[in-house]
Amino acid sequence: METLLIPIMVAAAVALAVWAFIALTSNPERKEKKKLAQRLSVDSKVDSSSSLQRSITLQMEASGLPAGMIGNAFMQNLHRKVIQAYPEGSLQKFLMYVGGGALVCGFIAAMIFPNWWLVGIGALFGGYVPFFVLSSKRSRRQRAMTMQLPDALDFLSRILRAGHSLSTGVQMMGEELPMPLSAEFRRAYDQHSLGQPMEDAFKDMASRIESTDFAFFVTAVLIQRQTGGDLSEVLSNISDMIRQRIRLMQHVKSKTAEGRFTGYILVAFPAVMFVIVNMLNPDYGNILLHTPLGLKLLATAFGLQMLGLFAIRKVTTVKV
Repeated sequence: METLLIPIMVAAAVALAVWAFIALTSNPERKEKKKLAQRLSVDSKVDSSSSLQRSITLQMEASGLPAGMIGNAFMQNLHRKVIQAYPEGSLQKFLMYVGGGALVCGFIAAMIFPNWWLVGIGALFGGYVPFFVLSSKRSRRQRAMTMQLPDALDFLSRILRAGHSLSTGVQMMGEELPMPLSAEFRRAYDQHSLGQPMEDAFKDMASRIESTDFAFFVTAVLIQRQTGGDLSEVLSNISDMIRQRIRLMQHVKSKTAEGRFTGYILVAFPAVMFVIVNMLNPDYGNILLHTPLGLKLLATAFGLQMLGLFAIRKVTTVKV
């Protein structure tokens, strides 16, 4: 059992190293964030990205983090993702989970393996788990808000047609809409109640959500507040457009389902076949499991499998 766990942990370390390299060298969200900031900056004197940066800095200072961490761009980006996934959470608590996971997994690895580099691999794996959970939670929450947005815009449009003001509509959205979108509108209304202009509250909300569809809504509100017009009709048109985009994304997802399923089968097939053949003929896998060269080959093969899975996901992911 121990000889089988060693190549698995080595392979996991290789996969994590590859993932970290890709995450550090590529930032696919940077271009979208730049477009979002440009869209929200309808007034040349207003810089939404700098206002968001100041807001993040103030929140990090209030949490009691050291000054070196507050000024670090990686920590600021991590804090923004933590807030997007868990609005009531904090970066300090998340870092405690990362450290605790690394210590627990490192201790378990030290109890099983005598080698310190395997203990380091276990600690690395334990520290990576909170990041994986954070990314998954953030994606699910962003997706849920995108799906709720068309009905929310229709709700606000009906409120405006009934003669209520925009601030009253935002308050009713925070009370009547389902989670998690209602929490964002409730927070925007609370900011407006404390004296912040409605335009700035919407910009902060759009920066937190980071959705192109939501940016359309905020842009329409900002333009209407400056130039006037029938906002309820504009919101109805934006709602129909967002529904069409969601329908198109679902259609693209169904068309690429076969490619994704084929990729998963190709990734899992070698491991499944190796386990079956090793059960039928144990001597067949002894060369890989009980020799240093075989363990290195297994680790390399696992890393290449993870690279292949990443490439398949990139090919089958179509942005709409």
